[in-house]
Amino acid sequence: MSALSSTKVKTLFAGFVFSLVLLVGIAVVGVFGTLAALGGSAYANTPLVFAVFNAAFPYVVAFLLDALLAAALFVWMVSSAVRQASMPRSERLAGLARIAERLSPEARDVGLSERLEPTKEDRMDELKDRYVAGEIDEDEFERRMMRLMDENEDGGRASARRSYERTTREFEREF
Repeated sequence: MSALSSTKVKTLFAGFVFSLVLLVGIAVVGVFGTLAALGGSAYANTPLVFAVFNAAFPYVVAFLLDALLAAALFVWMVSSAVRQASMPRSERLAGLARIAERLSPEARDVGLSERLEPTKEDRMDELKDRYVAGEIDEDEFERRMMRLMDENEDGGRASARRSYERTTREFEREF
């Protein structure tokens, strides 16, 4: 599902646009309201700074509250869209994520390596694309496809174990 086709993101976007329009309206009404109040007799004997402050104060407060609402809607909208966006799956990215998880407990809590690890279907699709493109021959295609099927039978534990051992060796070499 595309992040921009989500009803939640669309609703947040509509709220954000509405709050921006309201922001402009508050500013325009505030300027005219302040000028009208200053032109009246209520502030005739008051210093100009205090008169402007007293006349514009309600509009400034409303403007700031609406600006805060607009900012909150924007952050919520962007975070919702990012959460729903698809992440690329790659063995290299998953390996880098595993290294980051070893170095940082916070990264381990996110579980990024599992999200970036290509699924069996992703690997099969990539293998099919490479075969169709002529990068590998039929024998190589069948051999790799059989290996993918074997990984599926043991639940991917052998692959995960090999990947874990490879990452551990890389980590030990670096540090």
